[in-house]
Amino acid sequence: MGIIVGIAFTAVLQSASASVGILQALSVTGSISFAAALPITMGIGVGAACPVLLSSIGTNKNGKRTALIYLLNDLFGMIFWSIVFYSVNAFVHFKFLNMTMSPIKIAMMNSIFRLATIIILLPCINLIEKLVFRLIKDDPEDLEEQADFDLLEERFLAYPALAIGQSHTAVNGMAKKARKNINRALSLLGDYSQDKYNKVQEKENLIDKYEDKLGTYLMQLTGQEMSTVQMQQVSKFLHTISDFERLGDHAVNISKVANEISEKKITFSESAQKELSVLEAAVREIVDLTVDAFCEDDLELAAKIEPLRELIGILCNDLKNRHVTRLREGKCEFRQGFAFNDLLTNLERIAAHCSNVAVAMIETETSEFDTHEYLKSVRHMKDDAYLECFDSYARKYSIPPTKKEKKNK
Repeated sequence: MGIIVGIAFTAVLQSASASVGILQALSVTGSISFAAALPITMGIGVGAACPVLLSSIGTNKNGKRTALIYLLNDLFGMIFWSIVFYSVNAFVHFKFLNMTMSPIKIAMMNSIFRLATIIILLPCINLIEKLVFRLIKDDPEDLEEQADFDLLEERFLAYPALAIGQSHTAVNGMAKKARKNINRALSLLGDYSQDKYNKVQEKENLIDKYEDKLGTYLMQLTGQEMSTVQMQQVSKFLHTISDFERLGDHAVNISKVANEISEKKITFSESAQKELSVLEAAVREIVDLTVDAFCEDDLELAAKIEPLRELIGILCNDLKNRHVTRLREGKCEFRQGFAFNDLLTNLERIAAHCSNVAVAMIETETSEFDTHEYLKSVRHMKDDAYLECFDSYARKYSIPPTKKEKKNK
């Protein structure tokens, strides 16, 4: 009964120190015996895990594991010493059980109990760790992420060819995570769930971690003696990781718009939904093209990205004009307009970053890396292949004309 009192009292107060302090205050009256104080002290440790468990809600798996270890340590300590103490007492009958407790005695008992628990559990650390990992398992994606980071070992820096190959694999992993997060964020627009929204935020933190680790590793690599080709490869990676990180940022922005749409119960008109679905499909394709081209070092695939980026820019401008028309005609409200424009802005920026990645791939053969000059030359000197590719995308992602446009025809 005393254990339950200790757990419940500490869970409500959310502080083990406060519970021990109150127990010490009660002992001043002389009404607290050792027999009453010991089970309450045992329960206090378990109750103290409650706020830790609550704070782990919404955290990643490592955060949940930390909270669970906190609980298991106190729980195992309570169970072990309860069995040992009361089993021995059944035969020995400790005389000090009726001893009146003072604040100092309670403090000493609490400290001794905690220290004894640590000593007993110390040899079992590995077993507790295995238990926690079995209860909260890693999924294949988590293992893959750790494997990517394990590739970036400092000992490989002395061998640039190997370090570049390892970096490429890690950047590939980053690119795939960014693509998956964009698709996850876009799916929230049609099927919102809080779990999926939290997942987007969690994976964005991971993508930021990729950029930090890869950026640091690649900068260290630039200090090594490398060939011109190797320097170009490193330069390409340094340029592209920032764009992949920005793709992750825009995924978060889209998820926040989806959250706003869900919370404020915003609904788009049927025509707006159809227009967005066409644009979303185009954005999904340009992200797929970008990630596949980068991972496979496929320059032919990379050359198809800029025509689609140009079309997405045209679609975004067209959709903005159509939305302004709907606002004027009273077919939608301003709150819908803000969400709609935010989506268009983020989708257009995603396409722009995909274009930057393609440029980085195509331009690595030149020592002068100038994205703006390259794009300027491509857009002014469009060859037949470019125009054919653009026309193909235009047919694939065409938006039906409005009634007004049909009348004008």
